[in-house]
Amino acid sequence: MKTMIPNLLTLARLVLAPVVAWCIWQGFSIPYQAEFGPQARDLTADAVLTAQAIGDQYKFAAAGLFVFAALTDLFDGMAARAFDADSKFGRILDPIADKALVGLPLLVLAYISGFSADETSDTLFSWSNINIWIAVPVLAIVARDLLITVLRLFAADGEGAPVMMLSKWKTTLELIAVAAPIFIALPFMATGAVLNSVWLVLLWAAAILSVLTGVIYLTSTGARREIPGEV
Repeated sequence: MKTMIPNLLTLARLVLAPVVAWCIWQGFSIPYQAEFGPQARDLTADAVLTAQAIGDQYKFAAAGLFVFAALTDLFDGMAARAFDADSKFGRILDPIADKALVGLPLLVLAYISGFSADETSDTLFSWSNINIWIAVPVLAIVARDLLITVLRLFAADGEGAPVMMLSKWKTTLELIAVAAPIFIALPFMATGAVLNSVWLVLLWAAAILSVLTGVIYLTSTGARREIPGEV
């Protein structure tokens, strides 16, 4: 029973991860399709404004759900310590939920970078339009997390080891990298090249730390025998 609260919080985070990603997709794609999609030329100005308003609602939902999901990561750890409720199920599920909450939204954001602003185009998306400055760090983060997660699942016992400080910084930067473009896109926020550049710097910093901690994990002698609590 003691493990129920932290495990439920972890499950909530895992369930919310694809919901957040879907809200991000809707929040950006609906107004973009109305303005630049194949049917854009047939839409009235009111229809475009309506699409933008709907997109804003999805962005607000994505922001709120993401903050709540991120807080569950804090609260499930607090609950586990308060109730001394450590469990193998929680040790396995927690990193999967963390990586899903980061990876799924980042993949959506990378895909969105391929949207075309050409009103004469017959398609909204083109692989050639993908912003490599976004796609490369996103793929690095996701690939590293997939590799580490698979190794954790095949671990013999799943026992935890002390968390590396670099891993904490990595997780913080990854959460900011997901949250920043959502909040920047909200209607009351100022947008511009400076904020976008700051976000890219944070994204690349998160990717570098992600790869670095992954290399440390793979090459450390202790990591071959036991799985760190957070990597």
